[in-house]
Amino acid sequence: MAAPVDRVWTFLMDVPEMAGCIPGASDVRQLDATTYEAEVKAKIGPVSAAFGCTIAIVALDEAARAGVVEVRGKDAKIGGGVNARMSMELREDGGTTTVHVGSDIDVLGKIGQYGHGMIAKRAEAMLDDFAACVRARLES
Repeated sequence: MAAPVDRVWTFLMDVPEMAGCIPGASDVRQLDATTYEAEVKAKIGPVSAAFGCTIAIVALDEAARAGVVEVRGKDAKIGGGVNARMSMELREDGGTTTVHVGSDIDVLGKIGQYGHGMIAKRAEAMLDDFAACVRARLES
């Protein structure tokens, strides 16, 4: 994206602000210096879920502009859940920033029964929406 790495890093580290770009996220609350709670609504196929999530920053290297986050969420209504570990690393080249994201996601319960393809497609769409929102906020 056409934004300097420091600006992108600052935005992504401001979890309540950054969460505004996560599709379906609301009610972000900081519990301590590295832990947050949030509600995330998602629809996968015919199933809608509202996950109560805990987000924990488990590793952070400001000098390298890299970090690891763990997310645990549960939908009490349908008994499904999600456990995710996501890593990110920012790289700057000539005033533009590239964000590399890796993830390992386990989907549990009823939503997990819909098959990897449908879940992967929805997750990819959510990540694309997130990236477009971040880009729009930082490039304007």
